[in-house]
Amino acid sequence: MLNIQDNILVVGIGSIGSRHVSNLLSLGYDRITLVTKRKEFPSHWPDFPVFPDFKSIPNISEFTHAFVCSPTASHVGHLQELLKTNVSKIYLEKPISHNLDDLEQFKTAAHKGVQILVGFDLHFDPGLTRVRKLLNDKVIGKVYSANAFVGQYLPDWRPHEDHRKGMSASLQRGGGVMLDLIHEFDYLIWLLGSVQSVSAIYQENPELEIETEDVADVLIKFKSGATGTIHLDYHQRVLIRNCVFTGALGTIKWDLAARTVTLTQADKTEEVFDFSNFERNDRYLEIAKAFMNADSDDRICTFEHGLESLQLVMASKISSQSNTILKSPLFK
Repeated sequence: MLNIQDNILVVGIGSIGSRHVSNLLSLGYDRITLVTKRKEFPSHWPDFPVFPDFKSIPNISEFTHAFVCSPTASHVGHLQELLKTNVSKIYLEKPISHNLDDLEQFKTAAHKGVQILVGFDLHFDPGLTRVRKLLNDKVIGKVYSANAFVGQYLPDWRPHEDHRKGMSASLQRGGGVMLDLIHEFDYLIWLLGSVQSVSAIYQENPELEIETEDVADVLIKFKSGATGTIHLDYHQRVLIRNCVFTGALGTIKWDLAARTVTLTQADKTEEVFDFSNFERNDRYLEIAKAFMNADSDDRICTFEHGLESLQLVMASKISSQSNTILKSPLFK
């Protein structure tokens, strides 16, 4: 059940924060307050109350929901501020932070009546949810492996910005291809379960003129016995985002760019599920509805699961830097 009278605080109005505000408006929510230093906003927005920081907000205890869409390195500080208020649900953009410092404190938020949920919107992609159902229904039997591939040319991500000055280029701000494209780490855990061990190799090439890793290859062993690989890069001139799941009875290929899922069964027959009518913003609308809804939705990511994905990214970085295989528990 949605309650359009909910009082919402949105922290950070960059591209993703702006998307969430526009989607909330389309869902009927207009009691929205912004925390941002930005001065100009889309013309179709009402005149929302705008504050530069938390201490400037006079009615900070009146908010029921909050969206944290600030730069990744600011997430911990903003979560700490929100836990001092009466907010009952917090939507935290992914990744939850740029490192593992000071995160344990938020695992007890539920005991204080606060839900922290993480914005892994691919859980709401109809193709990936179809993959999840096929795997849960054992359509391809025992899963042997999953091979994920994602790549997109970094200068094309935000054409109106200099990619060398953006968050992706900065270690301190939480950039790098593994954190930027953490979706792959997340959905493999979501679909295949907990990780037993991980090894990785990343590259820092000079051509993009950034200080973060621009190519990474990760090898994962899951506790189920399945193995997984993830390739991530900032160099594909045309977006590639797909994953092939191989099982005892067939294979499943999810292709986000083509918006299809292809099931190939043991007798070599193929079934293609087409999701071409589903637009990218639809999954952001769906996750916003799930977050604002009083009823639970098992597609939305918990803080604990978001932490598990971040730990896997951090372990992958350590593996590459130390030339070692890291085994579970990845961090104690």
